[in-house]
Amino acid sequence: MRTRTTIATAAVAAIASLGVAGTATAGHDENPSAAVGTYAYPLAPVQAGTVDNSQGQGSTRVTALPNGKVQVQVRASGLAPHLPHAMHLHGVDGARDQGCPGPAAGGGDGIVTVLEGAPFYGGILASLTTTGDTTAASALDLDRYPVADAGGRLSYTRTFTNDLAWANADSVQVVVHGIDINGSGSYDFGAGPSSLTPAVPLEATIPALCGGIAN
Repeated sequence: MRTRTTIATAAVAAIASLGVAGTATAGHDENPSAAVGTYAYPLAPVQAGTVDNSQGQGSTRVTALPNGKVQVQVRASGLAPHLPHAMHLHGVDGARDQGCPGPAAGGGDGIVTVLEGAPFYGGILASLTTTGDTTAASALDLDRYPVADAGGRLSYTRTFTNDLAWANADSVQVVVHGIDINGSGSYDFGAGPSSLTPAVPLEATIPALCGGIAN
């Protein structure tokens, strides 16, 4: 059975309140007009190659529209098939050029958890759900995230209103979560619980892909 769960509000608040480790600089796309900002980046694996089923790839585009809305596109492959993948815009409101963690951010077990990644890419500014709420309150409401197909491919486009995402569109990191480490076909507790709460499998929350201006 696939895991369909929502992380407790307190745990979500803990993610959103985390700071960032440092800053970097990088260039943006050439924008089509002064009123439209569009930023495109590759998505690269967060985990080391020694973590099974973790080496996906992809790309993302974040566009701030003049009507105050944000359009986010995510294309990814190499993800856990038939499972939902929580995706977020991460950052710190008003801060610039955060970064993605590398495998070295993992602890003694060699796996980069949510809490180990958050100091690099910041808290959740927007949840890339398919319908409904896009705030941090929907951080892991897995029923409303895109599901990878049988080949592990995912394609997502949504235009939505989210003031934090719009104001920080030029500095966010896009993070895709969820790795079926043991290849069981579900998010289970084989690799242990999430770093956020013991009620949720680590597999459901682990960061899989990340990309943004600092990378």
